[in-house]
Amino acid sequence: MTVKHTMKPVSVNPLKIGPSLGSVLALQGCYRGMAILHGSQGCSAFSKSLLTRHFRDTIAVQTSALQEMDVIFDTDRNLEEALNTVITKHHPDIIGVIGTELTDVAGSDYPSFVKKYTRERGVKNCLIIPVILPDFSGSLESGYNAMVEGILDAVIQEEGCKAPTKQIYSQVNLLPGSFLTAGDIAELKEMISDFGFEVITIPDISTSLSGHLLTGFSPLTRGGVPLDSIRQSLRSSYTIAVGSSMERPARRLQNAVGIPYKVFHGMSGLRATDELLLFLQQLSGASVPQRYRWQRENLLDSMLDAHFHYAGSSAVVALEPDHLMSVGSWLGEMGVEIKALIGSCETALIRETEQEVWVGDLDDAENLGNGADIWVSNCHGRQGAKRIGASFLSAGFPITDELGSYMSVSVGYKGAMNWVNKVGNLLIRREEARNESRLC
Repeated sequence: MTVKHTMKPVSVNPLKIGPSLGSVLALQGCYRGMAILHGSQGCSAFSKSLLTRHFRDTIAVQTSALQEMDVIFDTDRNLEEALNTVITKHHPDIIGVIGTELTDVAGSDYPSFVKKYTRERGVKNCLIIPVILPDFSGSLESGYNAMVEGILDAVIQEEGCKAPTKQIYSQVNLLPGSFLTAGDIAELKEMISDFGFEVITIPDISTSLSGHLLTGFSPLTRGGVPLDSIRQSLRSSYTIAVGSSMERPARRLQNAVGIPYKVFHGMSGLRATDELLLFLQQLSGASVPQRYRWQRENLLDSMLDAHFHYAGSSAVVALEPDHLMSVGSWLGEMGVEIKALIGSCETALIRETEQEVWVGDLDDAENLGNGADIWVSNCHGRQGAKRIGASFLSAGFPITDELGSYMSVSVGYKGAMNWVNKVGNLLIRREEARNESRLC
């Protein structure tokens, strides 16, 4: 395998999303949660704006609103005021104190301050979780899994780091990766539940950012997994992690309370879904429900119908690392030539893959993907795809120029069939346009 980095003095049309935004996203999947971005007001405004435009829903986030003098003299004072305000006025169950480039470059030791604050104020019935996330390291994916690991670590420490006396064998944990949509998570929960398991999903944006209608207003998250359920997850019999980046939180559970885990690097396509259903069948001892057998037949028929259009096609993909490798694997399954794979940052999964992967931006996708038929990236790549004449397929985060992207499904047989038909239709339109241009 080869990981290549583009040598440019500046990022052109950036692909990378800051890790602090990933942490905010993870907290949206926790009931009555609040994210506090420890930095300037601009850091909070950018994250909230981008998440709101993608999900078209309210986002629970506050800021410590640091100014220049605060950074020089005392950032702790602002953080203390922010914590006092949030706890007194809103009474959240979970607070995430998320560092930004400003506080981390300044060397602010806010994790120690949070511990001191919790101890001296006697904070009860509320977890306060500090996460160090400098913007110059990692991406949305790394910030998301760092927050999930922080939440689990805080619950483990709260319970005294002791293994539960009694496991619930019909209960499993699901740790969904940052690249899964609310629709994807709902589909996975249903698939696992169909084998007789009760599923605790950490975090669960399928019940918080799925476009539900609720009366009134709350500054806290109004859906997601409750804190009591997160505590209950320590009694589960197994953990299913989706995405290589979620292995660390899963391993933390195993090391602390002895819950075994399995990591699925992706959930897109026939092979990945077969692997999941076989695992669930072995774990539960139950047979695969008939409807998944029918869905598999539907997917195979769709693949057969579409293979004429996929033959000889090529693609360029630019996404977060876990999502990148999942989509790349599915495209390979469909026989599509990969012109280039571009990730936002380097991870262990990228280093271990046999394919060549570039770490760069959407400008690199434009240069490396010249001549590709399909371009897969977030909405910021649409213009680049147009310039190289590729058909554009939106995926990942953010997607601000389409409705319902947060509820799209790409996992399981149903999701794979959706993608087979969606990309196949793009290729059909492309071929029609090519034929029309020849006639003219």
